[in-house]
Amino acid sequence: MSSFIVLATVVLLIAALYSNKARPSLLFMAAVFVFLVFRILKPEDILKGLVNKQVVIIFLLLILSAGFKKQFGYGFFNYLFKPDLLPKQFLLRLMLFVSSCSAFINNTPIVAFMIPYVKDWVDRKGLPASRFMIPLSFATVLGGMITVVGTSTNLLLNGLIAESHLSLLNYKDFLFMGLIVTVLGLTYIYTIGYTLLPDKKSATKEMEENLNEYVVETVVEPSSILIGERIKTHLRNLKDIYLFEVVRNGKSISPVSPEEVLHKSDRLYFSGRTAAIAQLVKEVRGLALANTTTLNKYRHHQCVEAVIPVNSNLIGKKVRESNFRQRYNASIVALHREGKRIAGPVGETILSAGDLVLLLGGEKMNTHQSDLFLLKRHDIQLLKRKKTLIDKTAPFVALALLILGITRVMDLFIATSLAILVFVFIKTLRFNDFKKAFDFDLAVLLIASLAIGLALSKSGAAQWVASGVLHVSGTHPIAAISLLYCVTLFITAVISNPATIAIVFPLAVSLANQLHISTTPVFVAIAFAASCDFMSPIGYQCNLMVYGPGNYSFFDFFKIGFPLTLLYSTACIIFISWYYNL
Repeated sequence: MSSFIVLATVVLLIAALYSNKARPSLLFMAAVFVFLVFRILKPEDILKGLVNKQVVIIFLLLILSAGFKKQFGYGFFNYLFKPDLLPKQFLLRLMLFVSSCSAFINNTPIVAFMIPYVKDWVDRKGLPASRFMIPLSFATVLGGMITVVGTSTNLLLNGLIAESHLSLLNYKDFLFMGLIVTVLGLTYIYTIGYTLLPDKKSATKEMEENLNEYVVETVVEPSSILIGERIKTHLRNLKDIYLFEVVRNGKSISPVSPEEVLHKSDRLYFSGRTAAIAQLVKEVRGLALANTTTLNKYRHHQCVEAVIPVNSNLIGKKVRESNFRQRYNASIVALHREGKRIAGPVGETILSAGDLVLLLGGEKMNTHQSDLFLLKRHDIQLLKRKKTLIDKTAPFVALALLILGITRVMDLFIATSLAILVFVFIKTLRFNDFKKAFDFDLAVLLIASLAIGLALSKSGAAQWVASGVLHVSGTHPIAAISLLYCVTLFITAVISNPATIAIVFPLAVSLANQLHISTTPVFVAIAFAASCDFMSPIGYQCNLMVYGPGNYSFFDFFKIGFPLTLLYSTACIIFISWYYNL
């Protein structure tokens, strides 16, 4: 009975994650709560995740990534990626750089750091970002498989292994196969994959060329009934449109308070359906359309693209319910999803992870919100004090410590902690950086993942599924591992890779036991399969982050990612068979 409850809960969890109706962390906690109610798990089983060494290492690495990010600013990239490079030269340098960094630094911060720089470079060259964003993500994912610390998925897997008191995967289990799939993958993207990449205008360029689709300027005439009236009297809770700015005597008022009193000659800027604005002008006496509406009117604004990340509190909320203008000092003038602008009133649109939002913001636009990833490059301020020899060598000391931890010359936990202390000593990292690096949703997801894996194992559900795999594949190890690899590949296409690892880990243990072989090759197979997410934007955070900036459709990922998935998977199965003598 308990195995049925666990399997049913996991199936519902996968379906709920795929529907993207709620935050993954909440869904995982709901699943764990079910196991507690039915006494499949005890509270102490869940609390074990809080003291799991590999989970703690994940957060230490996120903090360390912040240190490397602050040390190597945009000046370094200006040197590496010179403006006179040809597009394919830039592409090759970009992929080699991010895949190399991803082997040592968690890949999500790398993509987050590089998106604004890549967009800036391609904009200056007049090239479409769609030719470079998928390669950025894919190269980072590939490089992350070279070491155990390249992605949190690998560390989570080692955490599950440690929890089960089995032999941990070491750097050799990732290094050789990781290098092979990275070289093959980058070669494919540079040659065949590059020809499959779409040429698409950026969403911001579309907005500039079609501004009247989004923004209309009106003026309050001398005879208007609006003069002396508050905004809320006539212009609040409008259907299909909203007022996002008032310009009075050359000064901008944004966001616009409901209590703001209108004056003669005020210029009101509305966003939404132009037909609805035209209807408003007809209905409100003394409100007229301005003679022209061009982007020049908005030079005092920042026109910014932003992506809604997977852990954003904005997900599932309507724009008008999110208090957006007050929080960011900016207005959403359009939303893009799957490479297309979402039609209808902006205020009524329910926000989803991966949405690209186009903003018009003032000079004091609030860019320090974790619920929105702004794709705007800010100039890096040079340090006022002259760098000492210690300042210059410290990042390389930190990198050396990390390599010692990866290769197990030193304990990874100790090595990472010492590397962080190096950055603290030279004042690169401060207490506020520690707070920013802690992702509560990720913590919940990791701890709940450990609990779900334990429930699958304790209930006997994992053994039951593993027996089914053997029934289909037979008892030959490679056939069984290949089938488990395909199952993992299918699951990771629709849900996140940490979630996938949590679900398939108990199956891997049970399969290895029933085959009477070492667990190592089975674990390596699910590790590489869980990160083989090139066919959709939703299973991997890196793909989701470039989804909007590249103005991609869902099919763009499948068209480029399907051949890469076949190449990557074939290389993995052949290597595992040869390297582990199966």
